[in-house]
Amino acid sequence: MKACEIAILSVKDVFHEWRMSFCVMFAVAAIATPLLLFFGLKSGVMKTLENRLLSNPSTVEIISMSDRKLDDNWFKEQREDPKVSFVIPRTRRLAASAEFTKTGDSKNPKKTLDLYPSATGDPLLEHYRQKAPSENECVLSQEAFRRIGANIGDTVKAVVTRDRGTSKVEREFLVVGVLPDAAGSVACAYITLEELEEIEAFKDGIAVPKRQWQGSESVAYPVIPEVLIILPEYLDAVREAMLIQNTGFSRIKRLDSQELEALQPFISENKKGYLLGTVGNPASKHDLMTLCDRFRGRSDVSVIPFTNDLFVSIKGQPFKTRSLKAFKGMLNEELLSLDPTDFSETPAIRKIYMSKNLENTFKDSSLVCEAIYSQKTDSGEVIERKISFEVSVGFIDSLDDETVMLPIGLLSQLSLLQVREISDGVNNSGEKAFTLKRRGYTGFRMYASSLMDVVLLQEKLTKSGIKTSSRADRISEVLSLDKYLSLLFVLIAGASIFGATCCLIANVYANVERKRKELAILRLLGVNSFELGVFPLVGSITLTLGGIVLSLIIFYIFMNVINSMFSYQLNGDEKFCDLNVLQSLGAVVIACVIASISGLMASRRIMKIEPSESLRDE
Repeated sequence: MKACEIAILSVKDVFHEWRMSFCVMFAVAAIATPLLLFFGLKSGVMKTLENRLLSNPSTVEIISMSDRKLDDNWFKEQREDPKVSFVIPRTRRLAASAEFTKTGDSKNPKKTLDLYPSATGDPLLEHYRQKAPSENECVLSQEAFRRIGANIGDTVKAVVTRDRGTSKVEREFLVVGVLPDAAGSVACAYITLEELEEIEAFKDGIAVPKRQWQGSESVAYPVIPEVLIILPEYLDAVREAMLIQNTGFSRIKRLDSQELEALQPFISENKKGYLLGTVGNPASKHDLMTLCDRFRGRSDVSVIPFTNDLFVSIKGQPFKTRSLKAFKGMLNEELLSLDPTDFSETPAIRKIYMSKNLENTFKDSSLVCEAIYSQKTDSGEVIERKISFEVSVGFIDSLDDETVMLPIGLLSQLSLLQVREISDGVNNSGEKAFTLKRRGYTGFRMYASSLMDVVLLQEKLTKSGIKTSSRADRISEVLSLDKYLSLLFVLIAGASIFGATCCLIANVYANVERKRKELAILRLLGVNSFELGVFPLVGSITLTLGGIVLSLIIFYIFMNVINSMFSYQLNGDEKFCDLNVLQSLGAVVIACVIASISGLMASRRIMKIEPSESLRDE
């Protein structure tokens, strides 16, 4: 309670000696005001520079300059990077263009426009408040708008040609946005990535069944990574060597009857075998035919397609995959009747066979099956590719519960996952078929999350061998200016704070010495030294708060004057000198800390005052 009373007494003492108190407050304001002005100018100028850079989305754009192939996994990693606010693949530049004209405008000639991919979240479109294009929609640049004269709500016709104009297709797009000149000077249209891929496919001569654009089919082709050769006895050394000579296979391994039974169901007892594999690309139908020629005239030899890295998952349960049918010879009469298809037949029959024991669990007429190719490379990296599709299910006696058997066409097409991604689509006839997915993209449109991230992302991409172009140099200059101005402010502020602290210590210390007798009387009245130490602490904080409030009032007056003087160079809400509420509160907190240090120094002195000192002059 006495401490509170001493604190109130200290505040009253400040007001009682108001002339001296104002002198101290003006001294604090004289030190703090120039610092606040310097910091306000630095904060306002840097904020204006950064906002002007950020106001143009091209500032944080990173443009790819190389034609290196980038797969879906690479783009997935970039989207998960917090430094990347938006990234979308780009198709080849030479294939990303079309001739546009406004629908119904037969007078004006067609104009060639570049095509760029866009999607929801595109910073360029969001900044200029334009809707991201959906299917059959586009957003035009200002230069494209001038060339073809199509505005929002109009329909434009795009003509895509190939084979020197002998083959062409047309698409119509609804214009849902027009960008201003500030967004760029290129005559271009922004469309969805899927539609851009379709245009590229057509220009490459590939059919696009969805649009009924004619061309070559892009369907999955059959491959075989490995084969099992089943025969009564091992071959001699010369014939063994011939199996991997000019056959497309380069690895050979002998297998005894037990090893064969573990790898392939329905193998007769006392059989011998070989496992042949490839290095790099899997074998083709031509390679298998060449291999089978090595056993011409022998009916006791079977050549069975095989893969040990392909699994299927049905209802979350994984299974090994094996072939129902041999390329040469046969496994079993019953199995032969289950698979009447040819090795290279497309589209493949989508039916799998599993153990009769699982009939109750998987008796549905149609199930979603996920084929998974997984392999660990020599470097330790795990390569995994997947595809999901619907299958029907059959059941076979005497098959283990961990294996499913696939028609030879289905197995060989799914084995293509070892080489590249495939998807479940349709062929030119509109039938369901496995189609080839893109091997990758040659470029991208990328936007960083902040100015600093532009520099970091460009360094990261350069280290990974991807050449890019950005405004990192300009951004680095602004960031360096901010860094050195901050350093300069810290040096000046440090010197000023040291001076202010010394000034306050001297003032409070002198005040204690001047009132030593009065303070000794308080000690005589029963106030202990710790409670009496509150007196200079509260006085120091009160004087400093008064000084910092006065300096803030002076600062805001000068801030408005400065901003008015330079208003003709500022846009909108920009300020040449600025200090927000948090920064102002920060200045008050720092001032209180300095005042507390000064008060505590004086408190140490006041604690040494003895009660007897009040009686010496009596």
